[in-house]
Amino acid sequence: MRRSIPALIIGLLTSQTGLSHEAESAAKPLVTTGLSVYLSYSYRDKSYLETDGEWQIPGALMGGEALPVEDDAALDDATADYQYAFSPNNGIQLSAEAHGGHGETEFKFAHYWYLHQWQLDDTKKLRIEAGRMAGIFTRGANWHASQDEYSEASLTSDIFWGRSLVDTGIRGSYFSGPWTLGLGLWQGHSWLADNGNAGDVFAKYQGNFNSVNYTINAWLLAAEADTRRDTRYFGGHTHGDVVVTSSDANFSGDIQAYGVDAEISIATSTASQLLFNINLAQLEQDGDVIESQRSAQLDSNYLSTQAGISWRRLQHELAARYEYINLDNTLSGSAATLVGRNTSLDNPNSVDPERSTLSYRYHHNDNLSIRLEWVDETLGDLQQDRWIAGFVLRGFFE
Repeated sequence: MRRSIPALIIGLLTSQTGLSHEAESAAKPLVTTGLSVYLSYSYRDKSYLETDGEWQIPGALMGGEALPVEDDAALDDATADYQYAFSPNNGIQLSAEAHGGHGETEFKFAHYWYLHQWQLDDTKKLRIEAGRMAGIFTRGANWHASQDEYSEASLTSDIFWGRSLVDTGIRGSYFSGPWTLGLGLWQGHSWLADNGNAGDVFAKYQGNFNSVNYTINAWLLAAEADTRRDTRYFGGHTHGDVVVTSSDANFSGDIQAYGVDAEISIATSTASQLLFNINLAQLEQDGDVIESQRSAQLDSNYLSTQAGISWRRLQHELAARYEYINLDNTLSGSAATLVGRNTSLDNPNSVDPERSTLSYRYHHNDNLSIRLEWVDETLGDLQQDRWIAGFVLRGFFE
């Protein structure tokens, strides 16, 4: 199984290169001075969590910003992105965000980085970005409800990336016709490489054939964690009136993740579009887990499958998404049983996380969308379905 996704990546990247292709527009400026704001607000009849405690998916090491949704009406998140252009090909971006619930609603600066681009010829560009920014090598590495089709993060986003892979580093991207090649080097001060280091590479191909547009993206991330802890509840996140704190367990070791993202868009008429996407990812972690001065060796392998379909006609859109993650953990050492039992790695019934989502969206205009969702999921011993009704507001100011 460990070899299956790399083989698929090679196969997808080397296929269909004889078709016509699409390239990023050379005339489009890299940076445009202005402010973009997004807000997502939703009502849920149930939450992940029925008790006041840490939210953990059995069998997975959790962390980052992967906090549970809450029932009743609440702000999902709000983001504000400001760009200032020194020229069409260089500038800065500042981003702030706020998350609802859990005792936190204030805006915090999340990203700030510099962008510069060189136009090499009509079809080739070189781009450099440096600062504190989000990973872009795969969808879901930095997720926001206000900028996504769905109001809830995917299982892959939560388990693999802690919902927010944001770090200080430098990224280079090379654009040549239908190809985009990227390389990112990071300090490793963010999940999932806390106190270590990280790097990613990706290759994307965009093409079309008659009324069909397609994108194929292959990526790889390597990281090293040093005493990585689950800090989601540091500082007193709350459920109701109860303050929740994280355990003292930590992980140190090597991390490797790789995958492929594919998307196909079909224009079914002048007013409608059909979209298919599939995301396959694998995460391997090899190192030591320390909990209450007990230590065990961990060899974990998570394999994620996510598939979606949507059909939009004018302002109306129907969508469905299916997610499944196979969690395979091997703990060894004299304290392995106790470490597993006292951390989220314990999955006694070997139940893998699985979720199905149905969605209807009404796009009133570029500034307002209304969405209704039904979620059916299995997370460990928890099996439930819930309804969500909410809206997304967007504003663009030059």
